[in-house]
Amino acid sequence: MAQVLLGPFTIAALVLAIAGVAKLRSPGAAGRAGGTLGLPSAPAAVRAVAVGEVALAAWCLARPSRPGALTLAGVYAVLSALAFLLARRQAACGCFGGEDGPAGAAHWLLSAALALVALAAAVWRPPGFVWAVREDPAVSVVLIAGVAGAAYGVVVLYTHLTGAWNAWSGR
Repeated sequence: MAQVLLGPFTIAALVLAIAGVAKLRSPGAAGRAGGTLGLPSAPAAVRAVAVGEVALAAWCLARPSRPGALTLAGVYAVLSALAFLLARRQAACGCFGGEDGPAGAAHWLLSAALALVALAAAVWRPPGFVWAVREDPAVSVVLIAGVAGAAYGVVVLYTHLTGAWNAWSGR
């Protein structure tokens, strides 16, 4: 079971890292989302959170561990709750630094799913990428390409699914 979680857990960590880097570059949208919920919204506060996201992701990627996975699960659970609140208020989340449309069910459901992945990784600790490279170089190349593509796909879901759904449904 542990090897099966390597891909999904890595995707969860990469998505958090991508979000953190995006907020470091452009904290404004996340700051406005935080302000909507009564949270600190100054660019310095958003960047501090973003540094924490990148650091947590790096920890989980470098050395998967139970404490890291539990922390990642907790972060995604909080992000899911925040996205739920933002969706109820039809406010943008600024998760990836841009001015996307309002948060929707996709935001909080994706975050909840990633929290469950991280929780599973805390129970059945996945190996790191060093394991995959040692197993078979061909497998590691495919795994890395698949994980990178899937992480990109999750970011696209976060940033475009709600807007596409709203356009399709006529909202």
